[in-house]
Amino acid sequence: MTTSDQEAIKLRRAKRPKGIVLMVVALYGAAALVVISALATGGSDVMPSDVASVVTIYLIALAFGLWRLWRWSWFATVIMFILSTFYVLSNAQLLGNSILSVEVISPLLLIVLALGYLLSKDIRTVYLRNGWEPVEEEEHRT
Repeated sequence: MTTSDQEAIKLRRAKRPKGIVLMVVALYGAAALVVISALATGGSDVMPSDVASVVTIYLIALAFGLWRLWRWSWFATVIMFILSTFYVLSNAQLLGNSILSVEVISPLLLIVLALGYLLSKDIRTVYLRNGWEPVEEEEHRT
């Protein structure tokens, strides 16, 4: 590994936001819970172990991508949270729950907090600048 590669790695480590570390830990924890729930329920209906495997791999890939500050993982996580919002709301309607019930408000609050954090200017800058910083333009003297 060259010196410039090592410096780039140190720079990326230094710029990893602390909230992203928390989100990565939460995604790994969610993946572990999916595995535990799949093992606890067994494989009786519609092969839940296969669905659990796909979900687990997806969550681990998102967590790894967010940790490495990869752009695609930021987009995939934002899309996942937007789709989760629709899922929570449609599930509430299907079950006849009020939108103001705790079963709906709690997950929506977590989703809004996570989306707000991911869409904040500092976090967007970390993921969308793709390793380069724009150079400030010099004033043209005429």
